[in-house]
Amino acid sequence: MPSALAISALTSRLSKHLLQPRTPQFVALCLALWLTLTANWALWLRLPTLDGYHGSLALLALRTLPLILGAILLITSLFAWPRWMKPFWIALLLISASSQYFMVSYGTIMDQGMIHNILQTDVRESSDLFNPKLLAELLLIAILPAIWLWKTPIRGTGQAWRNVLRTLLLLAGAVALVAASVGVSYKELAPVVRNNLWLRFMINPVNPVLSAVGVLLDPVLNKPRPFVSITGGAALGSSYATAQKPPLLVLVVGETARAKNFSLNGYERDTNPELARQEVLSWRNAHSCGTSTRESVPCMFSNLGREGFYGSKVEHDNLLDVLQAAGLAVLWVDNQAGCKGVCKRVPFADTADSVNSPAGKALCAADGECLDGMLLSGLEERIAKLDPARRAKGLVLVMHQMGSHGPAYYKRSTPDLKAFKPECETNALSSCPQQNVVNVYDNSIRYTDHFLSQTIDWLKAQQSQYETGMFYMSDHGESLGEMGIYLHGMPYAMAPEDQKHVPMIAWLGTLGARTHLDQSCLNKTLDQPVSHDNLFHTVLGLMNVTSPTYKQPLDALASCRAAS
Repeated sequence: MPSALAISALTSRLSKHLLQPRTPQFVALCLALWLTLTANWALWLRLPTLDGYHGSLALLALRTLPLILGAILLITSLFAWPRWMKPFWIALLLISASSQYFMVSYGTIMDQGMIHNILQTDVRESSDLFNPKLLAELLLIAILPAIWLWKTPIRGTGQAWRNVLRTLLLLAGAVALVAASVGVSYKELAPVVRNNLWLRFMINPVNPVLSAVGVLLDPVLNKPRPFVSITGGAALGSSYATAQKPPLLVLVVGETARAKNFSLNGYERDTNPELARQEVLSWRNAHSCGTSTRESVPCMFSNLGREGFYGSKVEHDNLLDVLQAAGLAVLWVDNQAGCKGVCKRVPFADTADSVNSPAGKALCAADGECLDGMLLSGLEERIAKLDPARRAKGLVLVMHQMGSHGPAYYKRSTPDLKAFKPECETNALSSCPQQNVVNVYDNSIRYTDHFLSQTIDWLKAQQSQYETGMFYMSDHGESLGEMGIYLHGMPYAMAPEDQKHVPMIAWLGTLGARTHLDQSCLNKTLDQPVSHDNLFHTVLGLMNVTSPTYKQPLDALASCRAAS
């Protein structure tokens, strides 16, 4: 057995060796090697799921390894300077560790869209992502090497030109390694990458860093788009001259609901017991504009459709502006991280403003996050504050749900609606059996079912004053562990169907009769393909608002509307 003195001496020598002065180029190379070996498990673990590859996975990994090392070395070489680089190196470690956690645990890809989503997420949502597993990942991959980096003295190479030359040589070596890897393995790697586009986004931290740089440079490289209004010519239709009561439409913007898990659409579990009793219409083939709230919400309120929205060189106002320009009262009530710019020209209210009310104490957590039932709390008072002249003509209320936002699905339902057990009661979804993840998600859909039914009941109570109706559509869907992917936000072209196939539900109440809709006719349209492209035109048609931007073929209800 070695003596305590010998162990102490060995530890001292090891510590002295580890903490001796190092050149920045040596640190950059060590950092690249460390990150290649420890921060790319998301890529290694997904190699067995490659589409169209039937060769040796071990050989493929060996071909990929030098390519990844070279790509990471390209990044670290840029920081191979003797002064002021330690904060950048440590930041790179933290980015790598956190990115790997989310890629491994949720199957996400850290592209520019995901960086935008992170920047637009509020404290309530982001707090749901932290757990001991994330902290452990940060400790092992980032904090321990960061301590070594911080304590290690960095020495220059004498004259400045020598350090520049050494850094350029290291950078050239990284380029040569990438070029050699591609040259040697191109024939084998090219078809694999073509069939599995996600591989391009998996090199960590290269892709997260480049995506973040792209987001930061976007405002500099791309000038703000000019604004062109579409509200000209908006007016109230003929029904307003003869109707005895004004219309009231509640437009519910769902969150993270996938159509597949709605029993109204044929799901084997009874996730919609209350809506099934409310005589609603449910379109079974509806798709979203994007796979994240940041993309989908502005797109679904646009008149341009998905292709036009993403290809537009100018910025437009949206559905809410057209409704308001026609003379209607419009109110956005939010239980989420904002309206993504859609509501910036109309009245806005937030459930967070009422957390200290009696309803808030019952429906909101200590961190200020509320169940969607808060959207209905105090609604009459909110409406009373709107312009009375506009209210007399008609009213559109937009309710933005928290819905089934993950990963903390267990927070999205009340105990009495947790019909499916056992639940995954953690935000570390990959640590739960997949069935438990499905259970807790389905319970969140049961709560949405309850909330929508409550909204319909509230609308029925308003029918002495208004002709009422409700329209619900989710912003995007969700992955629940299929193919190792969780949550949402993947690039649209490579996102699984579950992230794009969304529920679209209408309760026409007395508003349908006002606009001469035939319910039996509509029941025959529920298998027709619809999307966020239809929302703008369908709402204008349902509210009988005329506008040059209205396109009847995109009105999902138009084919069943009798001539007035």
